[in-house]
Amino acid sequence: MNQLDLFYDNLPKKPFCADYLGPLLIRSASSAIKRRYIQPNKHTDLKWLVYDIDRPTAYFDWYDLKAPTPNIVVMNRDNGHAHLLYGLEVPVYKQPSAKQKPLRYAASIDVALAKKLDADPGYAGLICKNPHHKSWEVGIFESVSYDLNWLADYVDLDPFYDRRKHLPPVGLGRNCTLFDVTRHWAYRQIRKPQGWLSESFFVEAVIEYAYSYNLTFPCPLPSREVKATGKSIGKWTFRNMSPEGFRSWGENRRRASIRVRSASAQEKAQTIREYKKTHPEATIRAIADVFGFSVGAVSQYLRC
Repeated sequence: MNQLDLFYDNLPKKPFCADYLGPLLIRSASSAIKRRYIQPNKHTDLKWLVYDIDRPTAYFDWYDLKAPTPNIVVMNRDNGHAHLLYGLEVPVYKQPSAKQKPLRYAASIDVALAKKLDADPGYAGLICKNPHHKSWEVGIFESVSYDLNWLADYVDLDPFYDRRKHLPPVGLGRNCTLFDVTRHWAYRQIRKPQGWLSESFFVEAVIEYAYSYNLTFPCPLPSREVKATGKSIGKWTFRNMSPEGFRSWGENRRRASIRVRSASAQEKAQTIREYKKTHPEATIRAIADVFGFSVGAVSQYLRC
């Protein structure tokens, strides 16, 4: 499947779209693909890293800057400005329940790549030039989608390894910071002793906090994206981190821990028994010395 087909197949079911920059419409993917601008990524995951290059030489600047080859370049024929699209082989999930390490890693790469490309730091990535629209000059340069490690080879990630520090408020760095700060605020609020009247009341409070924090960025994210982030965090937090949800989460963790410990113990016992079969003369103490276990543990494993 070529990159243009991948772009269409990974669109949201009802993406934002527009023919001119301004108020956005929400249409079905089959209708939105006819518009000049379109939302490339779903709210829940990141399939495309998109960069806004506002220079007349944007079509080939990436080569001179020794940046990775974009999968798709969509250029304005009138001024040469372009959007560069890098497709990810495996999407990065952005839900509150998603693992934070891949999201932080992707955001670090996004921030570093934006710097390398000298891309517009205020570009939010909500919509981009539609590569299926005839208004633009479209180039397909890399036919294979990227994994994050491949992109990381082109950029310097050393400034972003300390996870205690927020990423620069550029590109996905803003999303990552907004998500991180808002979820930690929500986690603290849900555990307060006075409680919350309802889920909807709590979700609105989280959305308002996300709106207020977004205003601290030099180039704030679009309100639609902030609302979606706050709503997602609020709903997940209320259902999973409330006293009832937290107890359920703790019980599930306890059960999982028991299963892991039990499987590990069975594996060790099997290893000890097999060793004893092949070394019948070995004493319990000798076996304990070989494997670094206590004498009591070896004795128990042999009785299993």
